[in-house]
Amino acid sequence: MAKLLRYAPHTLTALIALYLLHRWMPFLPRAYDPWYERIYVLSVTGMIGYLTNWLAIKMLFRPRRPRPIWGQGLVPANKLRIAEQFASAISTHILNEETLYRVLHEAGVAQRLSQALLQGTSSLLNDPEFQETIRSEIKAILVQYVQTPHHQKQLIRLLDAKLLQVVPAGIAGGLFRSYRQLNEKGYYEVLQRTVLSIPDVVDEALKNLNIPEEEIRRFILSHTEQLENLLTEIIQAVVSRLQLYNIIYAQISAFDETQLENLFLHTTNEHLQFIQNLGAVLGVLAGVFIMNPLLSLAGAGITIGTLWLIDEVWYRLRGERRVE
Repeated sequence: MAKLLRYAPHTLTALIALYLLHRWMPFLPRAYDPWYERIYVLSVTGMIGYLTNWLAIKMLFRPRRPRPIWGQGLVPANKLRIAEQFASAISTHILNEETLYRVLHEAGVAQRLSQALLQGTSSLLNDPEFQETIRSEIKAILVQYVQTPHHQKQLIRLLDAKLLQVVPAGIAGGLFRSYRQLNEKGYYEVLQRTVLSIPDVVDEALKNLNIPEEEIRRFILSHTEQLENLLTEIIQAVVSRLQLYNIIYAQISAFDETQLENLFLHTTNEHLQFIQNLGAVLGVLAGVFIMNPLLSLAGAGITIGTLWLIDEVWYRLRGERRVE
């Protein structure tokens, strides 16, 4: 029906032009003039219906800017109110926090992120460039740490205490303790140099460290459940912090009048065209009613009844086919 109605305004315009041309320069049989006049009246009422709907739709968006006489279109004049209602409806009934979390959960986002992290981590840890970067970062952190006077003193005290614990009793232990007491300054200088050499020792140890990839994967896989739970909590926290109403409201209210009109037309253009063209048909029916009210009511009743019957039969047939 929508495809057929596209031609209604063009057909009515052609009939009006044909009649006016005939009135100015007769070229049709004069015996049918009364019928020409009836067709002309129906065409005019049809075009009035079409133009009325066309004007009403245009008034939704035009004028875009306020005019002294014509005012402003309904949509641009109430842009902020429309944005508020859109944002409220979408964030409450369509794209709310519960819906977002449910969709992300059903899509298995946490599981997919977990798998991606597992695959990426196991291969990344054995990547030479990544290992070099990690070693350099660790060494830089350790250098800064051991060169800080406070931390350096703590490490020296800790190292001294450990040496006293591990040095065995007997002659060797006695000699060590004697050296510590007799050459205390030299002893602590050795400890200081030892502490300062920790970054190089750790860096050398990391160079020779080679963890089998299978062992890494086994370790990570053993913590898969905890990782998925952690990612689920993170996703839930992110979703709960999303201010959907504010985001949607800001986006719509930021549109200018032209963008707002294009948004409406992009989503409803076909329906608006159908309404415009339907106005032409309703105008023709109004003309028929003016000419002969009883005949038009009877015709309308028969037409509507027939269409209803066809629609009902068709609907039930389709329903039976779906059941089968």
